[in-house]
Amino acid sequence: MPQLLLFTLYAPMAACGEIAVGERRMGWRRPARSAVLGLVGAALGLKRDDGPAHEALEAGYGYGVRTDVPGRPFVDYHSIQVAPQRKGRRFETRRLELKAEKLETALSRREYRADALYTAALWARRAAPYSLEALAEALRRPRFTLYFGRKSAPFGLPLAPCVVEAEDLVGAFASRAWPACLCALAPGETAELAFDLDAPGMTPERIESRRDRIAARERWQFAVREEGIATLATVPAAAETAP
Repeated sequence: MPQLLLFTLYAPMAACGEIAVGERRMGWRRPARSAVLGLVGAALGLKRDDGPAHEALEAGYGYGVRTDVPGRPFVDYHSIQVAPQRKGRRFETRRLELKAEKLETALSRREYRADALYTAALWARRAAPYSLEALAEALRRPRFTLYFGRKSAPFGLPLAPCVVEAEDLVGAFASRAWPACLCALAPGETAELAFDLDAPGMTPERIESRRDRIAARERWQFAVREEGIATLATVPAAAETAP
């Protein structure tokens, strides 16, 4: 029976970014595949400029996500001081950037979601560089600080990763109950499920295209990916926080 890694994604304020160009940084109603793999990479201690390591994550795992509660979208008017961009110049920390000889003000409008809740799933492909148990352990004890899309959006609950066996993706998600402490979010009767087309035992109701396949992580370049969409009944809340 296939094994899948499940974990919870909840934050009081979350960012599910889509294509971001210029001042408008809008979001999607569910996390991007690249964002979740980036989260796993941070937990493993991979640096953003380690292109081969992120390419291995991209090739090594399939991805699915259940939208339990899409949250309430809102937009933040954001201003920040930045140093002018120069070829070949990088700042290791924000503190060093603010010490630059010249600073400029960058303005943007950034979309967030309040009280969004998702359940993510990964399954290993033949090229997987780590076992699912190793990924679960990294998510329990991450090397780098984890956040939901932006540094201003820390997680509101532990990710609580666990590896399950199920005949298909629907069965795996059915085994993952809601954390009882989030029952006040009032889920709907159905939840949306998005998944890579090689998801075990899945036939999509429709197929959507999304630009969230890692092409060059160090240059923030992403390619188009097709994902299947299906609906399923919302699972009941657990008596305690999901394991």
